[in-house]
Amino acid sequence: MFDDLFNVTSQQMSKFSDTVMDQFGQSIISDVFDPLLQDISGLQQMGELFQARAAEIDQLTGELKSTGSMGDE
Repeated sequence: MFDDLFNVTSQQMSKFSDTVMDQFGQSIISDVFDPLLQDISGLQQMGELFQARAAEIDQLTGELKSTGSMGDE
């Protein structure tokens, strides 16, 4: 989900860093791009955890439904 955003941001940071010639430009990389990439990476990890938890919930829900329907017979 966030992979494209991470890749685009990384590409833009690379393009920008190729033109950086001074300390001010370097500060933009360290104060803007680096934290942004860290935040996106954190969102990627949360998205993966969410997907894993959703799969667990779906599995448990399926098990509960099958157990409940067996009791109705």
